[in-house]
Amino acid sequence: MTIDKEPENDPTAEIRTTILVAAESCFEQFGIGKTTMEDVARAATLSRATVYRYFSDRDSLIMASVARRARMNFGPARDHIAAWPTIGEQIVEGICHNVTRGFRDPMVHMLVSPAAMALANSLLVTSGKAVELTRELWEPILLAAQERGDLRADLDLPLLCEWISELEMLYISQGDEAGDLDRFRTKLREFFVPALLPRGQAENPRAGH
Repeated sequence: MTIDKEPENDPTAEIRTTILVAAESCFEQFGIGKTTMEDVARAATLSRATVYRYFSDRDSLIMASVARRARMNFGPARDHIAAWPTIGEQIVEGICHNVTRGFRDPMVHMLVSPAAMALANSLLVTSGKAVELTRELWEPILLAAQERGDLRADLDLPLLCEWISELEMLYISQGDEAGDLDRFRTKLREFFVPALLPRGQAENPRAGH
């Protein structure tokens, strides 16, 4: 299932956003698994028919909400990534930025909770939506680094984005302790980044930490 981005100033985009904001409030109030389309329609002060005209079912609502919230973070994430001078630092700090954001996002927290993990796996992993969003953010950055010679020329970038997506979801689900994030950062520096660099090239992405 692909969720298309609406053109700016499109009135249908405003209605979609109204529905999504209402859905997210219902998810927080009732839980993702217990929220109904009728709940969402009531919260949005729209008819059920209108809600169904934009979203065929609750699963499509959840996926659209995740995509909307992820894309809202893309600008800040790109700025944060661009502030680091090497591709190794960009990868480490960019992933940590996304994990920290996931800790703080109530929608993401609900999806990675034990109660919703099966649903999250079905909607985000099996569907490919999580990887699609990760590629949207990371692939241009990784491709530019590869073209500069800062990453191995033989890297499969779509597969790398898939791995980044899996790492982020794994660590978001494990908790938000600062010490845990520091350990995660160290693991990325020591074991993940070196595998991506050209043979004979090494960097030490530790500045500022």
